[in-house]
Amino acid sequence: MDQKKTVPDDFHSMRYDSIQTLRGICALLVVMHHMRFFARGSFGVDIFFCISGFMIMLTTQGKKNLPARIRNKYFLRKRLIRVIPFYYLMTVFTFILLKFFPDMFQETQPSFVYLVKSLLFVPFDIGEGVLQPILRVGWTINYEVFFYLLFFLSLRISWRYRGWICTALLSVSVLIGAVISGGRTITGKSLLGLQPFFAHNAIQASQSVSPWLAPFFFCGCPIVLEFALGILCYYIARFLYVKVKCAAYYNKASGFFALLTGIVLLLLLIITAPRVSLLGWRRPLVWGVPAMLTVLSFFIAGLFLKMPRFSVRLGDISFSIYLIHYYPVMFMDRKVFDFSSLTFRSAAGALLTVALVLAISYPAWYLIEIRFTAFLRKHLCG
Repeated sequence: MDQKKTVPDDFHSMRYDSIQTLRGICALLVVMHHMRFFARGSFGVDIFFCISGFMIMLTTQGKKNLPARIRNKYFLRKRLIRVIPFYYLMTVFTFILLKFFPDMFQETQPSFVYLVKSLLFVPFDIGEGVLQPILRVGWTINYEVFFYLLFFLSLRISWRYRGWICTALLSVSVLIGAVISGGRTITGKSLLGLQPFFAHNAIQASQSVSPWLAPFFFCGCPIVLEFALGILCYYIARFLYVKVKCAAYYNKASGFFALLTGIVLLLLLIITAPRVSLLGWRRPLVWGVPAMLTVLSFFIAGLFLKMPRFSVRLGDISFSIYLIHYYPVMFMDRKVFDFSSLTFRSAAGALLTVALVLAISYPAWYLIEIRFTAFLRKHLCG
């Protein structure tokens, strides 16, 4: 007997385990990227950005029946509670390591100014034109917070057109960065040695990007357009959902096809990653568009298929995995295993390292992301 299941009227209140599964996959790809014999999973970040754009539209649409005052009141506060505690913890931990074990780091310095800027999400040059906080992987969190701020502004302007307004603001940010940098943020050329408009003193004698220009260059990077691709993904998904709903039943074959499409896109990104230089405008085009299609494929798959529980849990702890993984990977590479080439020893070491990262990430997720953030939400968000 053919089993049929009615599609819910509104998909905004549903839990998308398939998207959580994709988060988990991307987190593992980023972990593997920092193992030198693999070094081809950095596009996981691009998928994360697309997921952020998609999910922020999804969650805010689900609150459409609430009064505007209530709808907007705690939006930004809840988003910051989600990312700040763990990011601050890892940033302070990194600063302590910098103070007592400076040989572990090649670029940044144990500067109190760097610490303050990192905590305030103010981009700065840590050396050789590299714009990132003292927590190396924290650069993506800086972009997330920037996106939250623009989306919050878009909500205040118009809830109905928030997606389009935020897309416009992201585009303006890229345009400003391009104008001030003389086009270098678009072309992907080094920011060192530039002479942009009204910035003749942009580069100091130490050959570093000027502190007052760094935020414009950072926020003007075309990679921010991947949040807009995530927003576009939401609009496409909403349109497709209506089509699926008209069918009035789940078709597992369609779900498997969508899942297979997403997996093929991931494999193509892995295969082509080492041969692609992704700077400037190329990243949102070469990686951002496939990332958006991957998110869309997993979204469709989630309408028809039930994801394995372990893969959903992996997605739940993906933020912890992302923030924690770098130091265990570097320690295992330098002190225990050599990840410079693929050997039996390095492969076994990679498996042990992933297991170690997961073993640390799970309790960290529970204590910080679940218990502590729940405490903050209760006292700060009513």
